[in-house]
Amino acid sequence: MKISACVITKNEAENLPRWLRSMRVFADEMIVVDTGSTDATVEIARMGGAQVFRFDWINDFAAAKNFALDQATGDWVVFTDADEYFTEESGPRVRPLIEEYDKKDTMDGFIVHLVNIDMDTGALMGTSAEVQRIFRRAPHIRFVGSIHEHVENLSGDMGREMMMAPGLTLYHTGYSPRIIKQKSKRDLGLLLARRARGAHKKLDEYHLMDCYYTLEDYPQAAHYARLALDSEHRPVGSEDRPHAVLLQSLILMKAADAEITAAYDVAREALPEKADFPLIYGTYAWDQAYFTTACAAYAEGIRLHEDFYREGDFSGVLAPTAYVRLGEAAALRGHMEEALLLHERAVRMNPHFAPLLGTFIRLLERTGADDATVIEVLNGIYDKNVDAQLLAAVLGGTSFRLAALYYDHRANVHFSERRRFLLAGDVGSAAAMLVEDMERTAAVAAACGAGFSTQQQGALTLLLPDSCRENSAAPEAARMLRRIGRLARGMK
Repeated sequence: MKISACVITKNEAENLPRWLRSMRVFADEMIVVDTGSTDATVEIARMGGAQVFRFDWINDFAAAKNFALDQATGDWVVFTDADEYFTEESGPRVRPLIEEYDKKDTMDGFIVHLVNIDMDTGALMGTSAEVQRIFRRAPHIRFVGSIHEHVENLSGDMGREMMMAPGLTLYHTGYSPRIIKQKSKRDLGLLLARRARGAHKKLDEYHLMDCYYTLEDYPQAAHYARLALDSEHRPVGSEDRPHAVLLQSLILMKAADAEITAAYDVAREALPEKADFPLIYGTYAWDQAYFTTACAAYAEGIRLHEDFYREGDFSGVLAPTAYVRLGEAAALRGHMEEALLLHERAVRMNPHFAPLLGTFIRLLERTGADDATVIEVLNGIYDKNVDAQLLAAVLGGTSFRLAALYYDHRANVHFSERRRFLLAGDVGSAAAMLVEDMERTAAVAAACGAGFSTQQQGALTLLLPDSCRENSAAPEAARMLRRIGRLARGMK
């Protein structure tokens, strides 16, 4: 059994090395169809062991991908985009999965869980989809759609199967903030141009909805979200997307409360296990100061998140805020133990977000925790050496001064010596160092002042102590004048 990995490219020099590494784990051949790159894409593909073919771009993604299929010789095809790659755990599972089902004649392929991540930070973006990426190389399986192309079974045989691929996850960087608006503008232009020619496709409403939402045209996004909900055609595994776009668009365009609540109720009825909707609605209600409603929605969203979360779900982005706000409500009721537990869950979900950590530490202050307790709590969440710099920086602004010094000692970058004196409670030494720094600055200003304009000299005078401006027999004045003299001589 032979597996072909296929991709179409244009100026993918940034993404292609990672794609090649991902596909090389299981593929017997790698097919790269280039549509007119002007960067090093073609050279990178050839050096990476791929076969490279040229396709003249005709504004038709399906045509380019079907051309790639025609070059492949494998029994099965793994066809991803250049900005997609399998997770380290998933790559080695691809071939065993295909081999397991290869002999089942009715099995045409697999639907893979795709998770959107930020290409610059690697952070989950809170959106995911189920996509058809693995299928037999067969005449009846082809790509359809000049834009937002997808795989279809053209045989008419309803007995053909596409199943969810257990244990496989694709990461996708194509929706990263720094590139998504540009791509959406391109896609919207192609969609509108085709529709102006009278060529309408069954998933147009869905794709127009996404384009307008990304471009922050929320009335249009809401309009097409409603059309997508009314349509019988939706991408497999993305049934929740029109509900989410409609709800968020209505909130962002400041629609009436009744309209937002109605959209929320419809979404909850359609997808009762989806945590995203109550968390979105809870955030809206909290921002409107409907705190009782918000807490009820947050609690339901947290329950669903803990029971049904899948990597990439938007609930993973919203849940930390829900924990914090439920914690704030618990603290107001005087339930400090519950408040701490909720804040700790938020910190565990997003441990390197300094403002969230600061909120948690301030709550520990309110409960009367001492430095030893704080260190014990934080060591249960963080690596005391790897995360030492973050912990020291946040603790340095709180009353837990000894805990800040504990982590500063383990950090690669340390507080200044004066800051350490202050944290240790040695105010005298800190003050002496501050005076020394001020005198040094004043001495430099006095020694170098003649080299500046009159206006600049006036500004520098503000730095000088009285001992530099008038005659005095005081010991500190004499010491300052000697220092200025030494500096002045050293500059000649």
